[in-house]
Amino acid sequence: MKPPVIKEENLGQLIKEGNSLAFDMAFKQYRELLFRHAYGILRDMDETEDVVQEVYMDLWDKREFIPDGINIASYLYRMTRNRVLNKLKHEKVIGKYIDHAVYQHQIEMQSSDEWGLEKELASIIEVEIGKLPERMQQVFLLSRKDGLSHKEIASLLQITEGTSKLQVSKALKILKNNVLKSIVLLMMG
Repeated sequence: MKPPVIKEENLGQLIKEGNSLAFDMAFKQYRELLFRHAYGILRDMDETEDVVQEVYMDLWDKREFIPDGINIASYLYRMTRNRVLNKLKHEKVIGKYIDHAVYQHQIEMQSSDEWGLEKELASIIEVEIGKLPERMQQVFLLSRKDGLSHKEIASLLQITEGTSKLQVSKALKILKNNVLKSIVLLMMG
């Protein structure tokens, strides 16, 4: 005996009425198409399989809400698309939460380590300033620590403004290079 022939346009109504044969037919007929559609977006076999299974479980569990005269293929396609979009939205929210948690953790770690790092950096800078040639060190300290202008430094040390600017510029260049090297060595050690 042949199973009864079910027309595609009647599938939705029959599933709505609880016909398991119509449900099986819809599963066999559209499962692969829905899988390809979901996989095209998710790019993960397990997640895609979960989505398709959930779509068919929802179809059966909520069959009484299937609109009359619905094209079951379109209905399943929309259900799959919505399930995929919800999954992506949920993953995005989780991703944002994780990013926020990591950021918060970094801030907490920074604040506890910040004082130690600042002290270490200040110490490195002081050592490197001490290594500058005496005259350059003197001009640099008058400029940066005492806040004197190049004109004031020139007058105080009996040098030209241009010499003051040049000494500070050279000192900054040397300090940047040496401080960076010291920090790299510190991080590696």
